[in-house]
Amino acid sequence: MAQALNGIKILDLSHVMAGPFCTRQLALLGAEVIKVERPGEGDVMRYYGHDPRFGRNSPNFVGYNAGKRSITLDFSTAEGMNILRRLISDTDVLVENFRPGVLDAKGLGWEDCKAINSSLIYCSISGYGQDSHLKHNPAYDHIAQAMSGMMSLQGAENDPPMKVGFPLIDTFSGHMAAFSILAALVRRERGGGGQRIDVSMLDASMVLMSSMVLKYLATGDVPPRVGNKGFSLSATADMFETSDRPISIGANTNAQFVSLCKVLGLDGLIEDPRYANAPGRWEHSKPLRAEISAAVAKWKAEELEIELNASDVPAAVVRDLAGIINHPHFDGRPTFYDVDVPAWEGSTRIINGGFVTDVDGPGTSTQAPDLGEHTDEILSELGFDARTVADLKERKVI
Repeated sequence: MAQALNGIKILDLSHVMAGPFCTRQLALLGAEVIKVERPGEGDVMRYYGHDPRFGRNSPNFVGYNAGKRSITLDFSTAEGMNILRRLISDTDVLVENFRPGVLDAKGLGWEDCKAINSSLIYCSISGYGQDSHLKHNPAYDHIAQAMSGMMSLQGAENDPPMKVGFPLIDTFSGHMAAFSILAALVRRERGGGGQRIDVSMLDASMVLMSSMVLKYLATGDVPPRVGNKGFSLSATADMFETSDRPISIGANTNAQFVSLCKVLGLDGLIEDPRYANAPGRWEHSKPLRAEISAAVAKWKAEELEIELNASDVPAAVVRDLAGIINHPHFDGRPTFYDVDVPAWEGSTRIINGGFVTDVDGPGTSTQAPDLGEHTDEILSELGFDARTVADLKERKVI
């Protein structure tokens, strides 16, 4: 047996996050990914976080690029362009996240590359898409969060707008791109030929926020900011303080409310007519929350989490990263795995594909490449001899 994308070649002209995350997902499914980097510094993601301990192999670079090969190439030169065209002629998928028009100006746009390889799948990832009147606007994740309305949905009612605390749209845009490439590969397998794919971070954010966007499209009502409350807006779906840490509880249904009250020793609330149903509990949420909060405060968070879940009341301690990464949930699951990082003289744990299969699941067996580590190897595969490679290095084409 073999992984789903064994034999598929990906030419990765992307940098930073969304594009490399996309091609990393494809590498996890068995694709061969050749990462093209600039001679000298390479992908700026190599230095993500500006931590001198990691040199040019930051943890994020390692995690987003494990399983790929790296070639350094200055394709602003005639020789570099020739090499890149030869790579394009022998690849299944090209992924790039330059600003729209940049590669077209270099003779590497969709029409140019399709003329080189008619069966090519060409995926572009950008802030606003290839044809939008905003296409020339630069975009980062936090800019997309502001533009999309996402920041207006975070926090409580009177808080200022707040971004999500990690590059959510970058990551999801990478997922969208990988998903679209898989669809294009299936289409091509069925005789559809090559395809142009245009992934916009702003479009992807609309998909990501669909639960809010769809309701707004139907009603015209701007969704309220709910802070730590559950999206059901149930009075007992919220975050509460225990004696040591916060806990998030999701008692939405009548049955869950009854179970919550029993665990907390508040049986009297079950018979209170004010709390007989969800509308009543919402109408009288202030006195109800006061009683629930007082009872929850007597518990330790992890003990209450266990008791509530055992009673079919969804609940989870509000953990930090250290608390969840070391959780026994991951024991025996392939969510993470270790890779060597020779530049660190050690190894690090990175994230796998996020799903499990019975056979041929996601995963790679090779480390993230050092800058240009595979340049000679890749050029040899293209037919370049050692003397030519040495000359290209001397003139800094590679």
